[in-house]
Amino acid sequence: MTSTAVAGDAAVGIRRAARLPAVLGYLVSTRLALFIVAAAAVRLLPHAIVPIAPGVRALPSTLRPWVYWDAGWYLSIVERGYWFDPSGPSNVAFFPLYPLLTKLVALATRNPAVAALVVANGAAAATVVLVWRWAALELGEQVADESARWMLVYPFAFFLHAAYGESLYLLLAAGTLFAARRGHWAAAGTLAGLAAATRPAGVLLLPALAWALCTETRAGRGRVRDWGALALAGAGALAYPAYLHFAFGDALAFWQAHVVGWDVPPGGDVRRFFRELRSLASQRFPVQGYTQLLTASRLLLPPAFLALTVRVFRRLGPAAGVYTALAVAVGTLWGLESVGRELLAAAPVFVVSGTLSVGRHAEGLRALALAIQLVFLIAFVTGRFVG
Repeated sequence: MTSTAVAGDAAVGIRRAARLPAVLGYLVSTRLALFIVAAAAVRLLPHAIVPIAPGVRALPSTLRPWVYWDAGWYLSIVERGYWFDPSGPSNVAFFPLYPLLTKLVALATRNPAVAALVVANGAAAATVVLVWRWAALELGEQVADESARWMLVYPFAFFLHAAYGESLYLLLAAGTLFAARRGHWAAAGTLAGLAAATRPAGVLLLPALAWALCTETRAGRGRVRDWGALALAGAGALAYPAYLHFAFGDALAFWQAHVVGWDVPPGGDVRRFFRELRSLASQRFPVQGYTQLLTASRLLLPPAFLALTVRVFRRLGPAAGVYTALAVAVGTLWGLESVGRELLAAAPVFVVSGTLSVGRHAEGLRALALAIQLVFLIAFVTGRFVG
């Protein structure tokens, strides 16, 4: 590489580093708005009684709602380990990497609930930086700025800051595809294996990696050892089922827990999606209250994400496109009740989202998206179902 090229790369790096603080400022300002609104809602609005884990009671009242709902299942793993009830809900439905990291951080915080929030929020901040960097390298800094902002105002983005595994999974999934795009196969395989140990959707990274490796091989750039990435990813995907087999005699106990405990349809339910979409369309998409807003969001977001998947294929390559299409389809068919949260797994959509608004005045739409997010956040912290 010539000295001119080195100087050019250094200049690009300096320019990108100079833009990053503005993105981090947007992150801080929007997250501060979330925490302030949540704290006000907890203090001022009536809320339903939600069962909470013992360690959560030690938190300030304004932080407790961030450890509601599924967070209790994660904390039960940290505090008591896994258990399996074949006839009802059990914590084997939740994959181990997030509770494992929480348990490690709890050695310092002395409170698993605090540790769970530290891990989730740390992963969320890292994800914003990674999405911005990926978009900057592929699409330019201006698009990257827009992409980071769209991800932060996504109506269900507040889940990235709750004591859930969503932010950790999003970080690992984005890291996998970014590393594969750059040809760092060992890193891609390792991150894919970790993602598969975080959420069931991680297994969808395997066909994406296989596609990318096949593409490299056909182009004459692939090496035999690069296929080790697929082995690393596969090992991560098999680790938890192997544990369940030896611990409970059922490698698919996590799936059984979802089907029995959370009424997940074993074969998916595409007919239900279209039935509800037709019903909503026949009423001309009314939004007269919280329930209608939630219903409209979970029915309109999957088509929007599928449309953006086309852009993922074109701008980020077929591997990212294959993963995104699978993530959107699986999240919609098997997680329709929580599809807004499930679609957080479609990391490449957030990377390309900035291409929709560059050169256009988008702040009004972003303000609307953030307002919807705040509505869902208020519902979440006051004990109403969101996803």
